[in-house]
Amino acid sequence: MKLTPIISACLALVLAACGLDADGSSSKGDSYEASVQQADQARKAGAVGESVSLYGRALQVNPDGMEAKLGLGQSYLALGASDEAAAQFRDVLAKRSGDTVARRGLASALLSMGQPALAVGQLSAALQADAGDYRAMNAMGVALDMQGQHEEAQVRYREGIALAPDFLALRSNLGLSLAISGRGQEAVAQLVPLAGGRGADARTRQNLAFAYAMAGDPTNALVVSRRDLTEGSAQRQLSYYLMLKNLPPSARSAEIRRNPSFFPQASLRAAGG
Repeated sequence: MKLTPIISACLALVLAACGLDADGSSSKGDSYEASVQQADQARKAGAVGESVSLYGRALQVNPDGMEAKLGLGQSYLALGASDEAAAQFRDVLAKRSGDTVARRGLASALLSMGQPALAVGQLSAALQADAGDYRAMNAMGVALDMQGQHEEAQVRYREGIALAPDFLALRSNLGLSLAISGRGQEAVAQLVPLAGGRGADARTRQNLAFAYAMAGDPTNALVVSRRDLTEGSAQRQLSYYLMLKNLPPSARSAEIRRNPSFFPQASLRAAGG
């Protein structure tokens, strides 16, 4: 009778060594899936640092876990760790070349690293696989804008809007592209409903401030900038916008391409998934 607990304990040790629960089933998959689920929830709630740890825990259980690698890549993107994000997405694509989330993610990382030409290659492949991928269209528009091809970028944004009219990043980026092109009034018309609507963020409002400046309305440009910036920062931002307005279109485009702050969130929204 006294041997029973000893036998039970030994059995538990053997099962644990085999990665099995007491009923003989594997706990590895459950642990991996639970960690990925928790990590996904943390990332979507904005707790990106926590999600990195949770995805790392999942990958300790399953080093080849594609879901964890995708989530970790997206978390790194949100943290601005573009090289680390690209490594995760490349890992996924090496094993699943048709994974559109990984391809968009890699393109987003390349955009963040200031490599729009390489991003175009990834996005072309994504759109060849799915011509209706509006997130890839958004990222392609950003890549084209970053290369000074604003008219082509606007075509991509409009194609995406036709497919996903509620995807705000497309409309915000279209407004920015119009403003860069000198079409300030069109940009304002595009951005005012977004900046005052639900889900508007600081990036959209700053795009609108720039559009107002390009439309010759510095007063409203300053009013909008003040919503997210201190008075001093808003004044400096306005001065910069007015300097851009006075440049010839080609020089304005070149100056903006040298300033990555014009496209800080476009790549994050592109990855999706």
